[in-house]
Order: sequence, then C-alpha cells, then structure tokens
Amino acid sequence: MANKFNIKMVTPDGKKLLDDCEILNVVTSTGAMGIMAKHLPLVAVLEISHLEYKKDKEVFRYSIAGGILNVQKDETIILVESFEKPNEIDLNRALASKERAEKRISSNDPNIDLKRAEVALKRAINRISLVK
Repeated sequence: MANKFNIKMVTPDGKKLLDDCEILNVVTSTGAMGIMAKHLPLVAVLEISHLEYKKDKEVFRYSIAGGILNVQKDETIILVESFEKPNEIDLNRALASKERAEKRISSNDPNIDLKRAEVALKRAINRISLVK
C-alpha cells in the first residue's frame, strides 16, 4: 500500500475538501507536478487547470480556477479561487460563458477589460474540458 498524505483544498467562500491521497497532480506556473507523501516542502502558483488525486485506486478530478499550493511534511494545502467536480459543472452554462468571453475578446471595444475576458475564457474552457 502506498503512503498517503492529507490534502486540504479551500476557497475564499469557505468551500472545503478534506481527504487523503497517494498522489496529487497539479499544474503550476512552471509546469505539471506530481506530489507524493514525504515530498519536500514547496509553495507554488497553480494555473487555471485540472487537479487530480489518486486514493485507493480511485482517481478524483476537479476543475480549479488557479491558486496557491503549499506542500508541508504530511499535509498539502491548496488555496483556490474555486473548484468543481465534473458532476458539479453545468455544461450549458460553461459553453455560454465561453461564447460570451470570445465575443468580448473579438469585439475590439476599448471599454472591455481584455485580461478579465481572457481569464473568463480560460476558466470556461477548463470546465468544458473536464466534463467532456
């Protein structure tokens, strides 16, 4: 049996996930990374991406909206803007969000916050790809 470690994922609005796992896979600003028990301490910036972890031969997947990863001796803390399981994602809403963001980006309207529209597009695409 593989060594396990605790993970705690928390959002600013108080949504929490507390579990233990054998391996945690994340995408940081410097690339994809796998975390296992007894990993060296680490702090990293998480990208808008998928997060997955394995526990007892079962894989759990989440869409995350960026955040911070803090790996400690026997616990990993994940602070994220939001996280969703595939069954929590409304595909039609995500598709509509993607379409709105694409229209904003292509509008050439000087009043559009382009950075915000790009982030909205990336989040929508991330949600859609987890469900499909």
